[in-house]
Amino acid sequence: MKAMIVRQLGAADVFEQTEKPMPVVKAGHMVVEVRASSVNPLDTMLRSVETPWSANLPEILHGDVAGIVKEVGEGVTRFKPGDEVYGCAGGIAGQDGALAEYMLVDADLMAHKPNSLTMEESAALPLVALTAWEALHDKMKIQKGDNILIHGATGGVGHIAIQLAKHFGATVTATTTPRNLETARQLNADHVVNSVDTPVADYVR
Repeated sequence: MKAMIVRQLGAADVFEQTEKPMPVVKAGHMVVEVRASSVNPLDTMLRSVETPWSANLPEILHGDVAGIVKEVGEGVTRFKPGDEVYGCAGGIAGQDGALAEYMLVDADLMAHKPNSLTMEESAALPLVALTAWEALHDKMKIQKGDNILIHGATGGVGHIAIQLAKHFGATVTATTTPRNLETARQLNADHVVNSVDTPVADYVR
């Protein structure tokens, strides 16, 4: 299969197209035909600066993936070949990522792709959605009636956090720059703050 591999740290030109063996399915895992991936700050960091995972190079990066199940391993019951799936399941710590034609994924890290989303839209969701969910649900245990301030309303995590917070019944105040005020309103924030012109003390109050 074709894959983009990183052998050394640097700018975008460190990617090298190469041929790699097809992933071999194993228990609890699936082989997914990659249809889309997305770039997160983590992916940029992994290819450009020294991290604890740099010793794993050469490596296939990008954790976010959307695709079609090709093969399922022993013990996988939620998915079957042909299913459309998405998730964040590799691209770090020696686990090959989505910049290849096929990717071996832990089935527990995947979900069925929503019918309402394209492959590209689905591939843009996993890491930012997980980050927002863990912050709001797991750490803050947000509840109906809570007031929450979300910075960077139209960023990757911020735009998902607004929607999740509203889903949980919170009142959302969101900060953003002047050019993104209307987008923040469209995301259903209750109060939208121009962070350039409004003092922090004012919008916190």
